[in-house]
Amino acid sequence: MTAPRSAGLFAPDILADPYPTYADLRAQPGAFWQPHPNGAGGMWMLTRHADVEQALKDQRLTKDASRVRDVGDQTMPSHMLDRDPPDHTRMRNLVAHAFTPRVIEGQEAHIRDIARTLLGRVELGQPFEAMRNYAMPLPVIVIAELLGVPEDDRDSFRHWSSDFIDGSDFATATPDTAGKAQQGIMALGGYFTELVETRRAAPTDDLISHLVRAEEELGALEPGELVSNCLLLVIAGHETTVNLIGNGLLALLNHPEELARLRAQPTLLPGAIEEMLRYDPPVQRALFRAALEDIEIGGQRIGKGEQVSAVIGAANRDSSVFPDPNAFDITRSPNRHLSFGRGLHFCLGAPLAKLEARVAFEELLHVFPEMKLKSLTRRPSSMFRGLGELWLDGPPA
Repeated sequence: MTAPRSAGLFAPDILADPYPTYADLRAQPGAFWQPHPNGAGGMWMLTRHADVEQALKDQRLTKDASRVRDVGDQTMPSHMLDRDPPDHTRMRNLVAHAFTPRVIEGQEAHIRDIARTLLGRVELGQPFEAMRNYAMPLPVIVIAELLGVPEDDRDSFRHWSSDFIDGSDFATATPDTAGKAQQGIMALGGYFTELVETRRAAPTDDLISHLVRAEEELGALEPGELVSNCLLLVIAGHETTVNLIGNGLLALLNHPEELARLRAQPTLLPGAIEEMLRYDPPVQRALFRAALEDIEIGGQRIGKGEQVSAVIGAANRDSSVFPDPNAFDITRSPNRHLSFGRGLHFCLGAPLAKLEARVAFEELLHVFPEMKLKSLTRRPSSMFRGLGELWLDGPPA
């Protein structure tokens, strides 16, 4: 067992560019033990593609922390991502109807209208900040409409969610950001509690109304589950897509030859999005799992009750699966990236995220016949990888 250099994957210099460290760790036998920053315990970090894929699919690893230890009070009640079957299956099936291919395909024209409205604010000859003005609001509007959040509430909705993401990562949170995260999740929870009651009195055609019916008529949700799954859909339903658009745009800007190839052959865009997901994934490591029994993964013995973290960002650059893994190649095929997970917890919103990204890039490339990067900032996180700002030179006047 060999520890990574510095403070492991949580050191600021490594978070800025984790991929060289990932390569070092993949070359080590087994897994490595990463202590938690607060000194209380730690977790086994898996970095090779085969090991990460096994961990994502292995039902001997539980997502339900209560099965291996007393978790006490939790910030969020149980939602589908931290439950195992049959509870996970029950909750997932209740929202799955909103993410069928037919439903998602029917949203393309509206998503395009949203993208064009946002890009209508671009001023010729003026710098354009692409995160706050485009990559962030587009997925927020989509998921807010899906849930039935009124337009006037969406700015608050976005800020609460961002505060929660920025301060909920135990590896990078400060007392200030952790406090804001707590305030953000409490505000979101209170907001959805009120919105659920509004929908009980006056149902509409949104997803919350559907979940209310499932709770009342079918008894399919337990107390707290409706609101907690709304919170999950907000956070998982837009944060990852924001990062996909931002990280993908940065990859294109840093590889002008691939950007030129995409402009010359727009039909390459679906494959380019898969490569964006592989090359610089929005989620760097999956939520923790814990061993229900003594198991072995990749030659590493993992004891009952020990935590495991599947490092997706490392697995996506495993040379045993991806030739020339550090190259950004929009025609890469096959592309077996793990950015949406595997197995029972494969991302329900993956088709919607890819549709939003495709439309976002189609419209962005149309408005910006040439794109040049001016500057960027990153949001610190050991789990999510995303940008705070990404400034572009505006289209020529």
